[in-house]
Amino acid sequence: FRQEYLDTLYRYAKFQYECGNYSGAAEYLYFFRVLVPSTDRNALSSLWGKLASEILMQNWEAAMEDLTRLRETVDNNSVSSPLQSLQQRTWLIHWSLFVFFNHPKGRDNIIDLFLYQPQYLNAIQTMCPHILRYLTTAVITNKDVRKRRQVLKDLVKVIQQESYTYKDPITEFVECLYVNFDFDSAQRKLRECESMPSTLLWLFKALERR
Repeated sequence: FRQEYLDTLYRYAKFQYECGNYSGAAEYLYFFRVLVPSTDRNALSSLWGKLASEILMQNWEAAMEDLTRLRETVDNNSVSSPLQSLQQRTWLIHWSLFVFFNHPKGRDNIIDLFLYQPQYLNAIQTMCPHILRYLTTAVITNKDVRKRRQVLKDLVKVIQQESYTYKDPITEFVECLYVNFDFDSAQRKLRECESMPSTLLWLFKALERR
């Protein structure tokens, strides 16, 4: 295929996305990804577009596959500068929340990625410490009791490290309960969680459905 044909395919997929035809955009972006090398100037953008399309259609299995593929691309990108890679990981962290809290295995995946992958934990600590609230929620609501106990120890260490720069009722609840053993304060923090901004409601609704 000539390069101009591939560029036209990419632009057409982008047009479909902008028109709200997410299924069409996902289909064309899939073919684009198959046809172009990873060095193509639109290769990375096409992965973001495909992920966005699947999220908007709530196709969580496909979105999880695209998220994994995008992460591999970002992590193996030797062309981007360290700052660009950090920015890409920060975006991926935020976008992944939609997938993780709607996919059956999402809570395990968010723990593995955010807590146990150094590059992503570093991105959270550097760029978006507020993500700790979502990680904390995933840990304390994990149905695997044995895993939850193991992970809580590691989570508490991170929360303590970041407590000087970031805290909210969710992270403070864990700190009160597992560090200070202050059960009265833990009860207060739990009540404060109920009055957190409405932007977090989607998180708790997603957890209720699980």
